[in-house]
Amino acid sequence: MPRPVQIDRRQAFRAAREQFWRCGYTATSMQQLLSVTGMGAGSFYAAFGSKAALFEALIDDYARWSAARFDSVREQHRGFAAITAFLDDTLVNLSDEDRRKGCLLVNSALEFDGAQPELHTLVTAPLESLQQSFEACLAEAFEDGKLQPGIAPADAAGLVMTLVQGLRVESRRGLSRDQARQRIQLLISALAQEEH
Repeated sequence: MPRPVQIDRRQAFRAAREQFWRCGYTATSMQQLLSVTGMGAGSFYAAFGSKAALFEALIDDYARWSAARFDSVREQHRGFAAITAFLDDTLVNLSDEDRRKGCLLVNSALEFDGAQPELHTLVTAPLESLQQSFEACLAEAFEDGKLQPGIAPADAAGLVMTLVQGLRVESRRGLSRDQARQRIQLLISALAQEEH
């Protein structure tokens, strides 16, 4: 009797993430998930529970990965330098394919806006955490006397977040690395106090 095919759960998880990332949650069918993971329906439900449960797990995984990258950057940099390093790492210095895919969280937030409120909350919560991390860096810049007078760290963090989400969308439309880097530098220059 032939042995059953063994499925690597982590590999299946990554394949499903790529499918959602490429096509979105709504446009991804169960049949597509079974196809890309190489799983039968019974194995899929045993491993992941449901399409929604799998999506929730991969969003949680992606959010933890992003937060860990920011934490790693903040161990080496402070203030504006930390923000710039994080954006270089996660927005500029990526493969062309990854840049064209955009950010899974931003893509999903746009998809769910005005529909499926539970999933919208799921994907926007990590974006709010990211904004809080930007605010912490900008508070450091304020403490160091490097933030423009009259600009609150919270307001500046909102502006950085607006730029980041816009650049994610623009990258999908073909924005070059040099253009993305230049726009990041322009924003930092607008927020930073001139050194004398």
